[in-house]
Amino acid sequence: MAKDNLEHTLPEYHMGTLFDLAKYRKAKSFVHFDRAELMKLMNTYSRQVASGAWKDYAIDHLDGMAMFSIFRSTHETPLFTVIKLGNEHKNAGQYVALHSGERIKQSAEIVNVLEAIEKRARKVVPLFKTNS
Repeated sequence: MAKDNLEHTLPEYHMGTLFDLAKYRKAKSFVHFDRAELMKLMNTYSRQVASGAWKDYAIDHLDGMAMFSIFRSTHETPLFTVIKLGNEHKNAGQYVALHSGERIKQSAEIVNVLEAIEKRARKVVPLFKTNS
């Protein structure tokens, strides 16, 4: 009898929907920067940090793209962003450079995009001036 009372007092739980993760992962492509690309991004970033122009960065992975965003300070919107486009996009495998949200360069080579960013970065006044 105690068992019957217990069953009536417990809330009814329903199973959730099951997903086959292997199929889900194959359907969505995960775009990321490889080691060589990250080295080039970080080399460019470190030069600008050393000059006092940039202060922070973030790496984001969205559906079909990877983004490397560069900030002058932690509380701002990105000053520059490098986007690597995945296979879902019409320009698959391309890199896009943005300056304050505006497209400044698109290329199949990350080096070309980084050169465009560095050229534009020379025109941006550093946030903090060094006493050298």
